[in-house]
Amino acid sequence: DGEKGRWKCTRPGGACEQGPLPDGSCCRPIPKCSPVRSLRARRGLFTWTVLAVTAGALLVLLGGSWRNNFINPGGLSDPHSSRAFAALAHGTNCSDQTCASCHAAGGSGPGGLMQAAFSASPGPFEWHKLADATRTDMTSIDHACTTCHAGHAFHEPNVVRDHSCSLCHAEHLGAGPMRAPTDANCASCHANEPVMFASTQMGRKLPPSAFEFRPGRGLKEFRGARPAQGYTKVFRSFSDHPEFRVHADRQRDPDTLKFGHALHLTSETIPKLPNGRKLDCTFCHQPDASIARFQPVKFEQHCRVCHSLQFDPETPELTLPHGEPRFVSAFLASLARQYGDYARERKGLKRDADAQAFAETRLHALQEQTGSRGELEKRVFFSTSTHGPASQIGTLGGAARALYPGCAYCHEVKADAAGAAHVTPALVPDRWLPHGDFTHARHTQVACANCHDTIHSKETSDIILPAKASCATCHSPAGGVKSSCSTCHAYHNEPPKKALSAR
Repeated sequence: DGEKGRWKCTRPGGACEQGPLPDGSCCRPIPKCSPVRSLRARRGLFTWTVLAVTAGALLVLLGGSWRNNFINPGGLSDPHSSRAFAALAHGTNCSDQTCASCHAAGGSGPGGLMQAAFSASPGPFEWHKLADATRTDMTSIDHACTTCHAGHAFHEPNVVRDHSCSLCHAEHLGAGPMRAPTDANCASCHANEPVMFASTQMGRKLPPSAFEFRPGRGLKEFRGARPAQGYTKVFRSFSDHPEFRVHADRQRDPDTLKFGHALHLTSETIPKLPNGRKLDCTFCHQPDASIARFQPVKFEQHCRVCHSLQFDPETPELTLPHGEPRFVSAFLASLARQYGDYARERKGLKRDADAQAFAETRLHALQEQTGSRGELEKRVFFSTSTHGPASQIGTLGGAARALYPGCAYCHEVKADAAGAAHVTPALVPDRWLPHGDFTHARHTQVACANCHDTIHSKETSDIILPAKASCATCHSPAGGVKSSCSTCHAYHNEPPKKALSAR
């Protein structure tokens, strides 16, 4: 019953004005239950729908004839798309052929791809291994690289881990040469202090001979002493690159040839060249055909113009041979014939008697200055003086010009037990920085003196290579020239011959 003629409904909704129906049922209709999906349920349905559609699309795309076009991320570099590579690898990554040359599962269908994915190490569900894995670890595709590139080795014998090939050498970026490794690739080791420390420790266990493996390729290279810690300093880019070892260790040129750049380029005593030109760097240092390096300095081409090897001022065209000491000795032993030939060719003395008289006169004059032929030979080889004995003419006296300065004026000359002279050959390297790939071809617009401090170099032992700061004036963001690691360095070295023969 209600109060004051009104009914009280016990259902939710408050008072009921009409009251119950005659049969006692409620006058309000009871709606049917209409459940609504929660946000979580709707997300799950969407996810499964996407997965089903994706799986179906992949099965269609990977199972059809266009499978290679679908999974190929881009064009290959020239070395890996050539006919030579196709013949070597029996298949390439081209769209009309199999990918199996480099990708182990490339020749299988969808089932093989799935099997390869789940049999990989670490696998897709090995969470701890995946978390500990690094990008530098070797993968199956990296092992495929070594089937062709079996002769490649790492920088040094003390490298503590194999480095992923594909991390530094990325493929499918288009035709042309492969892109050079980035600084980040190099920094994965050289900026990693634990890795560099491990390399230091490993290097201490190896004999010094283990590091003598770089082939000279026919070039004479300057080989300085290896640092005690090896090349293991931690750095990230050229801006914090260590100073070049030749300067950091104050290394010296071991060449025994006596030469000073300052004397030849600045001294007023240096005569002019035949065309009146002043001696400069380019007269002796001339580029080779590649313009990357310079041709060797040769005595006949560069030095004889000033150092003529004249030994008798009365016969200026008659000069000593340069090179083997035995040739010099043979020349001095045949002076009588040399003078006779000179008289016929240069003096026009056709009669043998006249030529012989000229030769005897010149030999007598030499003997007055040097004594016997043996003394002349000693002076030729061992004298270092540019002045001869003091002379007195009337009331005037002074040192005279030496008959011949002697080989020892420029060279190191030693006598054996029998007294024979031995001249130490000059040793001028073709490459001063064997760890760097420097080329003069890209520096032709830079003056020599900008990089090489010649005017202060007085000794042969001075190494006048530019320091790192000199290079950084251009090779830096401020200088505008690229300064990446690959600009100057190549990662791989040729392995020792023993390692090659063992393959």
